[in-house]
Amino acid sequence: MRKPIRRLPLFLLACIIVTVLFTGCSGNNAAGKPDEPGETEKPQFIKNETESQITVIDPLGDEVTLDKKPQRVVILMNSILDLWYMAGGTAIARVSGTENVPPEAEDIADLGSVGSPNIERIIALQPDLVIMTSTMQAHRDLKDVFGQNKIPYLYVNYMVYDDFIDYLDLFTRMTGREDIFKTSIADISNRVKDIIDRVSGQKKPRVLILFSTAKSVQCELPTGLDGDMVNMLGAENIVSDASVGDATRVEFSMERIVERDPDIILIATMGDVEKCKERIKEDIESNQAWAGLRAVKEGNIHYLPKDLFIYKPNARYPEAIEYLAKILYPGVNFE
Repeated sequence: MRKPIRRLPLFLLACIIVTVLFTGCSGNNAAGKPDEPGETEKPQFIKNETESQITVIDPLGDEVTLDKKPQRVVILMNSILDLWYMAGGTAIARVSGTENVPPEAEDIADLGSVGSPNIERIIALQPDLVIMTSTMQAHRDLKDVFGQNKIPYLYVNYMVYDDFIDYLDLFTRMTGREDIFKTSIADISNRVKDIIDRVSGQKKPRVLILFSTAKSVQCELPTGLDGDMVNMLGAENIVSDASVGDATRVEFSMERIVERDPDIILIATMGDVEKCKERIKEDIESNQAWAGLRAVKEGNIHYLPKDLFIYKPNARYPEAIEYLAKILYPGVNFE
């Protein structure tokens, strides 16, 4: 004799249905962290916050407590400088260069190159905060120097779109301009989401992203700046399965590239573009198999502008995403 079926109370059944529906609709979307533009969670690296101070776990694993609203800020990477000014901050010194330098920061003290800033001058400026990148050994080496001189410092690891959101959030908390974060992220997220929605459902192209300097050529993973944007747009990075640790680029054989035969080849160049092109000719195009690639035969090779794809796009993220979308999905109307 079969046991009678136990029926769930109608109220409980309704709760389960609603839970399933909301679970299916939730989660991070391809455009970044928030499900709704302008709504974000607090960055995980922020551990404590008061009206006057904020405590974070930096990319080196150290717990750092900083005073808010610093007045004498030194920034050792101009992409970060641009983001700091976007967050309502100001600085008294920066490294050399013209890209990602806000007009208001053009005439502040120049500390030399990003890879070799003038340490004596930094100390003499008596900053109340130095912001650096943890991705450069030259910056990591400054940790003890600043510690010994009791100079507050902050390392950031800004690589991809989600990092842009997190660090803009952190910086606006530090400058006391959370209003900028809310309005800026709402606008940027809306525009990025609109572009991604337009290409949703399109056939995904196979993409190879080359990163070239005058000395070497590598393939970029989805963990890199450009690889992340390609991934956001739903395209297939042909080297995505070659990820190694926290690497953003890998070596990849021509045999594997031929095997996966990309539809589109994107090329980002660091340094002199003509020297980079010469390196690509010597290392890549000289291989007889190169000419047989679909992207080469169809003329689908694109050199990417540095201001959007080497330097961090920051507030120009929607522009960068749309630029890529037009290459990846030429049949889609973005007007």
